[in-house]
Amino acid sequence: MVYDVIATQVAVPEKKHIRSEGILYTLLVLGALAVIGLGNRLQAWLDLPPVLVQGTLYAGLFLLGYWVLRFRLTSHRYTLTDKAFFVTRLTGKSEKLIAEIPLEAIEYAGPYDGTKLKALSCRMGPNVRVGKIEGTTMLIYRQEGALQCLCLSAGEVMKGKLTEPWKS
Repeated sequence: MVYDVIATQVAVPEKKHIRSEGILYTLLVLGALAVIGLGNRLQAWLDLPPVLVQGTLYAGLFLLGYWVLRFRLTSHRYTLTDKAFFVTRLTGKSEKLIAEIPLEAIEYAGPYDGTKLKALSCRMGPNVRVGKIEGTTMLIYRQEGALQCLCLSAGEVMKGKLTEPWKS
């Protein structure tokens, strides 16, 4: 099948405090070393079993690493073609297709509206936006007979191309 690409965009999380990936990885390694040192001190000070102290601290470090990966290093590519809309999750060098929505299945594309979402009783699809939900573009589409909702962090060009058929 041949698709003609109409618009494509990559939504990248905003880099607020840490602007360099190298600094981020350095901080995570220092965090692992801090967990080791802190674990030894807490174990001696509180006289707790090593499995409990180290397990709790490593679980916290794991959760922090997951948060960094999910909200700091993951971006999304939105691709609008003449036949479908695709969302791809980009993490490092890996790409994973998250959603493929045929254009004829889209029932609404416009600004996020929570009341419309509740009135239509749509299920929220995968999280493919960057940042807060306010100000995102909402896509309501039918998949397997049920209404689904996808909230995108679309730029002005992508937003214009997506919402054009529903402006009236």
